[in-house]
Amino acid sequence: MASSSRIDYEIISDPFDPRCVVACFIPLWRDNEKEKLLLERIRGKEGDTSLKYTPQEERDLINRQIRNSQGFDVDFSKFRCLFHFYPSSLDESHSTLIRETGWQFFGRLAQESIGDYNIKEGTSFDFLEVEKANLYRSKGYIYFITFVAKDPCHQTKVFQAKVCNVFCREIEHSFCRLKPGQQVECDEDSKRVVKKPRCNTRSYKRADVGDILRD
Repeated sequence: MASSSRIDYEIISDPFDPRCVVACFIPLWRDNEKEKLLLERIRGKEGDTSLKYTPQEERDLINRQIRNSQGFDVDFSKFRCLFHFYPSSLDESHSTLIRETGWQFFGRLAQESIGDYNIKEGTSFDFLEVEKANLYRSKGYIYFITFVAKDPCHQTKVFQAKVCNVFCREIEHSFCRLKPGQQVECDEDSKRVVKKPRCNTRSYKRADVGDILRD
């Protein structure tokens, strides 16, 4: 598992780096219904939104939000254009070695991430549920997953996990962290040593992870 150093958190904008995250336009061809349906799901029907920004302004705004939130908190309601960075529909299916909904797929990645976090930090958080997941689609996929876990005092905390799935490489858990701004108040054995999972949850061989635009 990659260390959670400063460079892990920051958004990489170097186009030659496989972990580069820069939102670019997805062209909406007249006969491309998948992209049109995705855009409608994100922003609503064409008549439900008004033009607030030019396409160039939208591109600058979404990339600024991605950098400022490190990929986790983007207000997609502001955009009329479709970009290679978009929110996942957790109810839709993903094409992996087994068929999973977004809830199942990102939940599995979140469970692996919190397991690695517990081992590294000596904590005992239990995964509860996925809140949301943003996807960046370029030379593979980078997932920005926000999820909820509970501590030994049964207090819930919000976590953020970044998971990379570059083409022809293993899925890699880049980092998992508490969402910034939260306080950890539990005193009840919150630092007890946890057992290592029976299998390696840090990475596994890449499956053909289909994007959200599949049928």
